[in-house]
Amino acid sequence: MKKTNLNILLVDDDQYFRLGVKNTISDFGLITEASNESEALELLSNNHYDLALIDMQMENDHSGLAVLEKAVQSKVHSIILSSYDNDEITEKAYEAGCHHFLAKLHYTKNLEPYIINFIKKYKKNTLNDFFEKEFITQDEELITNIKKISEISLKNKSVFISGETGVGKSHIGKLLHGLNYQEDKPFVHINCSAISENLIEAELFGAMKGSYTGANEDRIGKLKSADGGTLFLDEIATMPISMQKKLLKALDDKTFYPVGSNKPVKSSFTLITATCENLFEKIANGEFRKDLFFRISGINIDIKPLRQRVSDIPILLKHFQSNLDRRIVIKSEAVSLLQSLDWNGNIRELKKTVELLSTKQKGIIKAEDIQEIIDSNTSSFGDSWLNSTHRDFITTNGLKSFVKKIEKEVIKEVLQKHSGKVTHAIKDLGISTSAFYRIADDLKPLH
Repeated sequence: MKKTNLNILLVDDDQYFRLGVKNTISDFGLITEASNESEALELLSNNHYDLALIDMQMENDHSGLAVLEKAVQSKVHSIILSSYDNDEITEKAYEAGCHHFLAKLHYTKNLEPYIINFIKKYKKNTLNDFFEKEFITQDEELITNIKKISEISLKNKSVFISGETGVGKSHIGKLLHGLNYQEDKPFVHINCSAISENLIEAELFGAMKGSYTGANEDRIGKLKSADGGTLFLDEIATMPISMQKKLLKALDDKTFYPVGSNKPVKSSFTLITATCENLFEKIANGEFRKDLFFRISGINIDIKPLRQRVSDIPILLKHFQSNLDRRIVIKSEAVSLLQSLDWNGNIRELKKTVELLSTKQKGIIKAEDIQEIIDSNTSSFGDSWLNSTHRDFITTNGLKSFVKKIEKEVIKEVLQKHSGKVTHAIKDLGISTSAFYRIADDLKPLH
């Protein structure tokens, strides 16, 4: 969430309490103070406010009620802050139109989430823009599920996003972070599958200088970097089982130890995890801890694959076409053929296909042009990119050997392309430095 410029009226006769509230919510906008009923009524008569925080007991037990009624009349979103537990006063406040009645005792913890929820409604176009520009879909069930979660205050909670590769899990993660935090709060995204097993602990928890080979300086871990914001653990299903136990303890305690240190580090954050794998199968196979699954789940969302929402394909095609330098026209029969495919790579695969179509000599794409791409194995439709040599290698050596061979071949070619410059190769490949060296570890040096 971007820094807001709300006009907030704070009405309370305790100047020290007002000071504490101001320190808590100062990032949300301009705060005007009123110490009594008459002052507050005058301010409401002459100024516009988006939000009012009102004490019900000032000069007398009901002095805040007149302020509340005036605020509601002026269409100001109103929250009562009271130190009294009185059903009669609480009922009168709600009858007068207050939106929330909160206890003063815990305002430092409880007030901010309610303001954030107000801002979500205040910024009502945020979700509409998201579904029109970033996560293109017309699937009502999916939109409803995302909107329901977006209405929850997720601070220091856990969200679990499941869905096949390429469906847009990272987009959802960024949306939820933006709806719950100011723009200066950290969003730390880490792909667990891109980090080797021997480095993931240092990556997450940090490490002290000299704690392992190559640790030339103290390193801040991702959990600490996410303090006060969001930690997004992508592809969490690939995390080694030994690391899962340490992560669970860190999440429960909100405390952990960097590698090589005996001093605890504290961190508090919203945890968003995502995977394209079936965690229930992983749990059954002893590859994922059941207790960690229960810890990271609770607020869950499953993103449908593209083949289950084929009505999105035409609008996605238009969206991707609008971003091309070279304009093309995809005929309706070609669109129908595209809608009949499995799209194992989902939205990411569809985008690459549109980019491929734009490179063809033709400007008008017909069904036969789509079929030609499928038949020629030059696209990633389904598993059509696998040729007979690939399949024979997998049958003889297994899938893991095939994946390793492909990784090494790709890294070798990219290094040659950049004359052995590792930094440029890593940028091209879009992987972490640790993932690069894990793959390239036994490659022969380039000459």
